[in-house]
Amino acid sequence: MKLETEQDSYEWLWAAKALAAVSAWSGLGLFERLRAGPLPRGELGVDPRALAVTVPVLQHVGLVDTDGDRVGLSPTAERLLATGAMPTARNLDHLRDLGRMLEVLRDGGPVRGDDGKSKATRGGTVDDPEQTERFLDYLWRISEAPAKSTLAWLGADLAPGAAVLDLGGGHGRYARAFADVGHVVTLFDQPSVVAISRKRHGDALHYLEGDFHTVESFGGPYDLALLCNVVHGESDAANASLVARVARSLRPGGRIAIRDMFVDDFGQDPASAVFFGMTMLFYTDHGTSPTLPQARAWLEAAGLRDVRTSVFESHQIVSARRPRADPPRTTQ
Repeated sequence: MKLETEQDSYEWLWAAKALAAVSAWSGLGLFERLRAGPLPRGELGVDPRALAVTVPVLQHVGLVDTDGDRVGLSPTAERLLATGAMPTARNLDHLRDLGRMLEVLRDGGPVRGDDGKSKATRGGTVDDPEQTERFLDYLWRISEAPAKSTLAWLGADLAPGAAVLDLGGGHGRYARAFADVGHVVTLFDQPSVVAISRKRHGDALHYLEGDFHTVESFGGPYDLALLCNVVHGESDAANASLVARVARSLRPGGRIAIRDMFVDDFGQDPASAVFFGMTMLFYTDHGTSPTLPQARAWLEAAGLRDVRTSVFESHQIVSARRPRADPPRTTQ
């Protein structure tokens, strides 16, 4: 999505308008009402002029069909609704926040709400338990494929019944992928998040509660420690400290694996990481999209070796192993 012509800037704006229209329709429940079949426009219960303007937008992006009087869902919209992938009204909050980009650029993040208070979160969680649970449900839904690929790439190195730590495991999708093939998995997270994860997974997982910013020991020893979508919310120094503490929980030969959206060595790709950095700027105190050299530096500073990087479409896995024995001391 390069900006090379004036037309490109128009298309960026059109995309923002389309997202606003789709999100508003979702927020008012209009797509859900149409799941039973097409309805006359007058039965949708919204402003006629706004409806007349937004229906063509939704036609253009492939979400509704119309015969002039009635409006119905397209097959694409039906599929997005069935899979929970339709944009929601939450995007309207993001668009309002993005409208404060000038203030964030001038004064620094996180973004502030209408009340002037910071909108920073910790790991995407907030004080409202119901909102936190909805957020974790969303992450659970979108993490099925990443969890499978993480297991496929890391599980081959594990012996049966290996001890695995999922640090900051949240919704537990990654932990459960390893547990379901016979590994003994411990999920570590904040007490409120662990309570939500227990409801979903019960005795399939073991649990530890705490704040990974300050905890010195994560139990163990573990054959594998997962840090999935954790480091992007922290500063470089905090991540170096975290990796060093997690490394001490590994058994000799154990491995740390950091799965996240890393910016490449040139700082411009992939798009998922580049734009996610703005999310971190707006909603965390210190987060960003880290670079691959940063991740390698954390691992090597913790005394880990055999650094490997696996590259996927939207993320990477950077891993390293604790030496099986301390290097021999040299004598003069």
